[in-house]
Amino acid sequence: YLLYTFYDAAATVEPNYYQILGVEPTADENTLKAAFRQFARRYHPDRVGQQGETLFIQVRDAYEALKSPVKRFAYDRFGPDALEWSCSTLREYIRHGLMQASGFYITSVVILVILSTSGRSGPVAYWRYLILALTAVYEMLYILNPSPAPASASSFSSTLFADPTAAAHTSLFSFLWPRRVAYQHVRFLHSLFVLASFALSNVVPALFPAPTPEMEAQHIVNEAQQILLQSRAISHEATAQVQTLLHAARNTPGTTFPFLGALPADDGDTVSGPLAGELENLLLETQMRADGGPLKSAVENAVERRKRERERWPRGAFGATPAAEAAWMQRHGIAVGGAANGYASPGRARPGYVRGRSRSLG
Repeated sequence: YLLYTFYDAAATVEPNYYQILGVEPTADENTLKAAFRQFARRYHPDRVGQQGETLFIQVRDAYEALKSPVKRFAYDRFGPDALEWSCSTLREYIRHGLMQASGFYITSVVILVILSTSGRSGPVAYWRYLILALTAVYEMLYILNPSPAPASASSFSSTLFADPTAAAHTSLFSFLWPRRVAYQHVRFLHSLFVLASFALSNVVPALFPAPTPEMEAQHIVNEAQQILLQSRAISHEATAQVQTLLHAARNTPGTTFPFLGALPADDGDTVSGPLAGELENLLLETQMRADGGPLKSAVENAVERRKRERERWPRGAFGATPAAEAAWMQRHGIAVGGAANGYASPGRARPGYVRGRSRSLG
């Protein structure tokens, strides 16, 4: 049906004045005059009777119009209706013709918008607007400049369209219909747009059907499975990283990477407990700083107080190790660690803490 409609739109275009006179669209004034005289001798009402009067008057009006370069220009681009316009200059004809041509596109856009808002356009709405825009562009090329680009074997525009006043051209439309003029090609483009819109609405859904609810559900299931696999891979990688850190803290020999062997160190259990306490204190301090309010002020005051206490004593008086520092602070009546100071935990004052921790991490 679509092929038949396409053939009907291409073959049922009314003949133009050049076809009636039997001349080419590039014919000059002398050729037109000779063709009209030959037509008059064959189809004059005195020869064929009153039934040929209408055709003779039409051809005579066509000949009179084609003798004027301005009217001929308007006829080639806008059809027989242009001969009835009250225009005298080329600019007036073009302005009036563009106003007439805009009606088709305004109507088409309104129909497309109605289809889009009613939900009947589907996924092909974009292509309808695109085809309409291309139709408008090529119609403007026909009206304003019948030769959109110089003749070139590699030019797409020169393949489809060419100057109708040229002696020879190889455009597609001129190859199919060598005696047609611009307005006939424009009308065919309008029919082609309607045909393409109909094809997009009926043929494309049959060739590329929309996914069914079952297909969409299966697609969602597949996506969920992919996410599950990725989450499992991430969980496995995170677990491996945590296990590596725990092995280092507990001084457990590894089996998946080069290990230097057992080092002289304390049992890792003596380290994991203080390390957990340090991490808890660090998290609590960070949370209290982030929450703001009285807790943040208390933490900052405790840290500032500790700094002032350290500044009161000479440098090096605390000792070289955390254990010596803790012992010195106890001798002078200074509290060590705890929530009151908000800075150091009791685990840091244990003898051998740093040594055991460093060796277990090694």
